[in-house]
Amino acid sequence: MPNPTPIATRALAERAGVAMLYLLAASAFFSTALASIAMAGLALAFVLAPPAPRAPWRWSPATLAVVALCLLVVARAAVATLDPSVPHGLLWESALDWCKLLLFIPFAHFLAAERPRALRLLGLALAGLALGMLWRLDWGLLASDPGAFLGERDQYGFTAIATGLYTGSALLGLMLMRERLLARAARPSTRWSLILAWGLLLGLFALGFLQSQSRGSWVAWLPALLLGLVLAAPTRARLDGRVLRRALWVAVLAAGVLVLVAFQADDLLWRMREDLAWISGAREGTAASSLGQRWSAQLIGLSLWLDQPWFGWGPGLSQWLMDLSGDPGVRDGAGVALRHLHNTYLEVLVQFGVVGLLGCALLILALLTALWRGCADDRLLRALLVALWCYLLLWELTNYRMVRHDWLMYWILLAGLSQGLGRRLSRAG
Repeated sequence: MPNPTPIATRALAERAGVAMLYLLAASAFFSTALASIAMAGLALAFVLAPPAPRAPWRWSPATLAVVALCLLVVARAAVATLDPSVPHGLLWESALDWCKLLLFIPFAHFLAAERPRALRLLGLALAGLALGMLWRLDWGLLASDPGAFLGERDQYGFTAIATGLYTGSALLGLMLMRERLLARAARPSTRWSLILAWGLLLGLFALGFLQSQSRGSWVAWLPALLLGLVLAAPTRARLDGRVLRRALWVAVLAAGVLVLVAFQADDLLWRMREDLAWISGAREGTAASSLGQRWSAQLIGLSLWLDQPWFGWGPGLSQWLMDLSGDPGVRDGAGVALRHLHNTYLEVLVQFGVVGLLGCALLILALLTALWRGCADDRLLRALLVALWCYLLLWELTNYRMVRHDWLMYWILLAGLSQGLGRRLSRAG
């Protein structure tokens, strides 16, 4: 009689893996400690209940791409350690952080292509972000001086650019999935309750999005929204009352945005004047601003990449290399060099060269292909996830936050949903 213990252990691990999915989604933007526990639990459950073993050439394209990318990261770190002047601790710490990109694989495995589960996970992530923002909101300032509150640059526990990414993503979700949310209302009272909840959440995320004052996030958000609206539109758009209702919603949202922007006009104008001062004095090097520092950093990054074009310098070395350059244009008032190049694609080129950037591109392409096929019969969900990818890829042009804890949570959710809805981990799965 076969021993039932392995079967029972696997069944328990599978249930635990699904539970970790929900915990990770709910805590991703709410509690770092809970999200870390969920991430570790998800990895452990995957080890105890892995997919059926397959030859590597039968793995899905996304799995092959991310494994190859992580092997490149480790190999480049090992080669870089041959130089005794390189900070080895920073090198290996960054290499480990990069290898955490693999964690979307257990997420995709336990999602198991179940669309209702994917929608629940998205809803939990949205709720967790909203609760986190309400928890960190400056209630004292709001009560004492609402005008000052609306004008401050609040980051809600993240950096400003990360706040822009997460709240902008939440806004995309609310706007593109509104039709499905309201379709759940069987009675008029339920419908109005859902509309009220939707409006309150929209207002909260719009407030955070604008208070982030992340211009890169703002610029990236509009093309993502337009792409999502195009993909979400039915094949034959009927000219009925919905057109007027949507136009009214857009008008109300635009009015709200203008009001919130007006409260932040002084700070935004000050930052614009600072940038213009740098532009006017850039030739003589007499002015400095955040724009000037980023420009200087990207010039250094371009030069560094040209020195090591194929495989780069190694993981996590950007700040160290900028510090070695001695360029005062990349230093703050305390003389500390910028932490990164403020451009993800340039960062990848500097750290891993053209080969690394090509590996990242193949990974994203594989995930988008899996998503497109897996959601072929779900217009709204596919539109949302493609819009989120568009937003992230454009956002990365002016920011770099890869391998940070909160960004990693965002990556696991988006990449895991894309892969999990598209297919299992192997082509035969």
